Amino acid sequence: MTAKLVRIFVTAAAVAAVSIPPAIALAPEDKARLDSGEPVVRVVPGGGGPIDGQVQATMVIPAPAAAVYSALTECQNAPEVFPSLKSCRVIETGPQAAWDVREHRVASWASFLPDMSTVFRSDYVPNRSISFRLLSGDIQHLDGAWTLEPVKGGTRVTYEARVGFHALVPSFLVRQSLTSDVPKFMAAIRDESVRRAPRFAKQN
Repeated sequence: MTAKLVRIFVTAAAVAAVSIPPAIALAPEDKARLDSGEPVVRVVPGGGGPIDGQVQATMVIPAPAAAVYSALTECQNAPEVFPSLKSCRVIETGPQAAWDVREHRVASWASFLPDMSTVFRSDYVPNRSISFRLLSGDIQHLDGAWTLEPVKGGTRVTYEARVGFHALVPSFLVRQSLTSDVPKFMAAIRDESVRRAPRFAKQN
């Protein structure tokens, strides 16, 4: 089982609360990272059971919350933001679009194996939060939330999740991949949000 296999599942988890680690305590160097537009990420063990790792990440994105929310929720263009994501499909939508059920398909780590998928439900508070939980798929556990908070200079985005793979994937490998890949996903969301920002500025 390779790190790439873990990475593609982490991709699905990132674009998709709970007993999550306490809020990130920011050291001076963390504040400097936020000021420079970089994410601060914490990954800790899951504490047993089906949870391999728990992650918190935060970043200040120089774009309005509506642009960030759009980048996080638009299904059609999601594969353009996350290269390992092959498709995003909305299966069911709740009243007034307050929730939906989506399937993410991600590229297999080996050419002779089929693509893999996760099906999850997301609940929405427009421009404020997205909470999600796994319903089925090739991963054992996934739940968490995105929260958006307007701040000076843009939007503070926080991602929290608990991730569990199957027994064949060691927990330490899951955490290593989260530590490596979540900053990249956060940066991709930042870049896409900034790209969309002018559209929402015109609406205001």
